[in-house]
Amino acid sequence: MLGVEVGIASVVVILLLIYTGIHVAVALGLVSFVGVWLIRDSMDVAISLLTAATQDTIEHAVFANIPLFALMGIVSSEIGLGGDVYRVANQFFYRIRGGLGMATVAANALFASITGSSIASASVFTRIAVPEMLRFGYTRQFSVGVVAGSSVLGMLIPPSSMLIIYAIVAEQSVGHMFLAGV
Repeated sequence: MLGVEVGIASVVVILLLIYTGIHVAVALGLVSFVGVWLIRDSMDVAISLLTAATQDTIEHAVFANIPLFALMGIVSSEIGLGGDVYRVANQFFYRIRGGLGMATVAANALFASITGSSIASASVFTRIAVPEMLRFGYTRQFSVGVVAGSSVLGMLIPPSSMLIIYAIVAEQSVGHMFLAGV
């Protein structure tokens, strides 16, 4: 088969695999392996490329940090740290009009900086802040918007798993990326 034919078939097969529910990484890896095998007409070349790609990926010790950030997010959520941070922030802002929204932003930013994950922060504060804001008369759209908007701050505040991934992709120092985030 020609490279163009393999490329077109690969795109179609990837879309079909993803549509059937296979994880994206597995679909991409499987189709890449088979594509190299068909183009080079050698399974040894495909296996050596797969081995080299895997080794290059796990060679970076920085990737070990990302599961630890996820673990920190789970532990923080289970022990109720998000609720505690939210109550403290609410004590600072409760006298100001719109203070509950400001407390949500402040607590969400602090929690996201601790866990390094915007998704963990959004999931915790959706359960904590949105019901509280609804109880005080905020609209549902505004409450969810405040939580979603302030959760994104977690990607910008070091230490952030997104900054680590970006540093690896850009082949830059993780420390320099954290300094840039400040």
